[in-house]
Amino acid sequence: MAKRFAFKMVSFLTALVMLCIGMGAAPVLAADSAVMEQLLVEVSPKISVSLRSGDQLELKALAAQGSAVTAKVNGSTVTLAATSEKEGTAVWYSGSYTVPSVSSDQDLGRIEFTASKGGRTETRVGGTLKAVVPVQYVTVDKPADSTSGDLGDVTPISGEIVRINKDYADIFSSVDRGEEYASPYYYNLPENTMDYAAGTTASSYILKSGRRVSKSNVTVVKTGTNGNNRITGVTVKDDGTFTTLTFRQSWSVPFNITPSPLTYTGSTNTVSSCNPTSIVVTFDYTTAYSAGSMTFPRGSAFSSASWKTKMNGDIPQVELTLTLSQKGGYYGAYAAYSTDGTLTLKFLNPVDSLDGARIVIDAGHGTGDPGNTGGGVNEADINLRHAQALKKELESRGAEVTLLETRGSSYVSVTQRAEMGVEEMPHLYIAVHQNSVSNNTSARGVETYYNTPYSQRLAQYINDEMYQAYLTLPYSSGAANRGAKFSEFAVTRPKQYASVLIEYGFLTNAEEREILTNSQYDSTFAEAVADGIEKFFSGR
Repeated sequence: MAKRFAFKMVSFLTALVMLCIGMGAAPVLAADSAVMEQLLVEVSPKISVSLRSGDQLELKALAAQGSAVTAKVNGSTVTLAATSEKEGTAVWYSGSYTVPSVSSDQDLGRIEFTASKGGRTETRVGGTLKAVVPVQYVTVDKPADSTSGDLGDVTPISGEIVRINKDYADIFSSVDRGEEYASPYYYNLPENTMDYAAGTTASSYILKSGRRVSKSNVTVVKTGTNGNNRITGVTVKDDGTFTTLTFRQSWSVPFNITPSPLTYTGSTNTVSSCNPTSIVVTFDYTTAYSAGSMTFPRGSAFSSASWKTKMNGDIPQVELTLTLSQKGGYYGAYAAYSTDGTLTLKFLNPVDSLDGARIVIDAGHGTGDPGNTGGGVNEADINLRHAQALKKELESRGAEVTLLETRGSSYVSVTQRAEMGVEEMPHLYIAVHQNSVSNNTSARGVETYYNTPYSQRLAQYINDEMYQAYLTLPYSSGAANRGAKFSEFAVTRPKQYASVLIEYGFLTNAEEREILTNSQYDSTFAEAVADGIEKFFSGR
């Protein structure tokens, strides 16, 4: 009886399916895996990661909403919690793992992610984790074999002394080279830097060191002299991310940081070549050093250092030449002066690929500012879409990426964006824009702008890769490489990071607009920009 009943039920279901087919309706089979919800969509990290003992490894997984998500690392299970970040119907889950103490570098194996929901489980394997021994700090202060330099009896400069009262004040040259904004070859001086006033204009002080600074950015301290400066010691520290140099000296003299070698085209600010092998830190009003030679840990920003004294007119100077451990591995510097004249300079350690790179992306324009509106399209919207695609591509290659929040309730100025970038302390700052020209709808092409000399190579690589991408797209016969160009955009002027502003193409050109507004090509452009950045980091 039971067998006959089972047979009848099977026959009934078969007939029902055939009836559905005959009526043009496909049978719905709940167990069909093709229509099942994907539980685990994406995981991070997907690549090899090396971290020091005690560091926190962020674990992320894009999974179906309502899933229970875990990650297994080195035998430990980490529970990932749902965040507010979504992609479609999936939700990003996040958790962290503390890298254990190790006596020597140790591979901890692959990271395994698991998502469970409704009795189903999916697993994906991510990248590998390596625990490395923390870099030991090295202190250098008048070692036994140190050399010292002294210019001897130099009459100290005297006059009206002013002090920088703003962090990273814009510095202009007293010799006009045609720039309207902060000089691309003078470092933004930190708060507490002092200098002597040699004269004034309506809005600025002309300083004896050859600089010019806005009156609003300085405070008059006194009239007299601070005497000749002497560097009495240097401490070198490396935390695996930054190489930090701390200089003990008599007072907070102005200084500059210059990549070398560096050549300009003619007398303009346009750089013809800058792939530095060293940087030169110049201390003004300084007659002596007794810091000696310096030793740097493996993997730090520098491999060696040398000192010399010189006279620049009537100003005594000490130059510290720091040899880069990786060619091209200078991305700017972060500086601070204490009130006792101690100067701290922080340099990001070099990376030779996107793995471990710190990058800020600025989607140009935004709230309260649509940007160009060529062809009836808001530039700000296209910028954001391309910026998001670039962020995704860079993160897939191991970069740590921050996309600036410019779509909130209020307008974010370009000055604020630059300040936000400095706070993130990145290697690079990338501003994404689209071009427009109302009186020439035939204009086409990609162009990339830089300001600081060490950003020129980055601009060139990105621009060339973008042009090559255009050659693979529709209307390739009209593709144009408009080149890497010097400019004074506010977001490219800070000296703390390397930076470029990319004009992806012209919204006022019908062919280029069609390409730029088609999301099908977002990944093509993102890959091109990422390839350009990879070349920059490789030191080529």
